This record gives sequence, C-alpha cells and structure tokens, in this order.
Amino acid sequence: MATILRDPNEISSKTAVVALVDRIATKATGPAEFRQWTAGLLPEIDQLKTEGYREFIRRRIHDWLFHLSIEDGHVPTPAELAKVTDWMQRQLAEKSTSPAVLALLAESGSRKKTRNIAKNRAGNAT
Repeated sequence: MATILRDPNEISSKTAVVALVDRIATKATGPAEFRQWTAGLLPEIDQLKTEGYREFIRRRIHDWLFHLSIEDGHVPTPAELAKVTDWMQRQLAEKSTSPAVLALLAESGSRKKTRNIAKNRAGNAT
C-alpha cells in the first residue's frame, strides 16, 4: 500500500487504492474483518496530498462497512442510509436480497433511480 501511495500521480494512487478496497471488501467475511484490514490502511492514505482523494477513500471504506453490516444482518435506519453515498445505495438496490433493505431503499433512497430499482426488485421478490 505504501508503494502505491508514493506514486507521484495521485489520481493513479487513489484509483489503485479504491480498487484494492473494493476487492478486499467483496472478499471479507464480515465488517469486523474489513474494519481490521482498513485500520492499517487509514493512516497510510494520509500520504495523499489531495484531501478530496483521502476523503473519497474514507467514504468508500464507510460504504463497504455499511454494506458488510447489512450482509451480517443489520437493517439500517433511514438516517444511517442517508450517510452512505449514492453509489452504495445503488449497489444495495441492485444486489441486496433483504426485503427490509429493499423497502428502505424504495422509500428513502437518495435518488429516484435507486428508489425505483429497489421498488421493482422488492416487488419481484414477493
């Protein structure tokens, strides 16, 4: 990770780190395992000079922790849902198998497209 973050082309570094975060998150057995892995990453991202890139990576980590907690059985509140990115809401609308999560997204998703995807998927699941 430190080698990736030393690349002078910060956009390349950010892109590589986000791809790694996504890959690790999809293979994690749960939020605890992913949180432990990210604990070593978070201090490293401070090597990036651009605050926007650091914040983007932090948000992506937050999104994946949210996703993994749902896979672990957590049903989020509308307030919790509002704290994740539109990207993660759409991911959940497209892939979640939880009727409760789909209902929440259909009602409280941040974008009309996300709400519609969740409504359609919830309707097809019944």
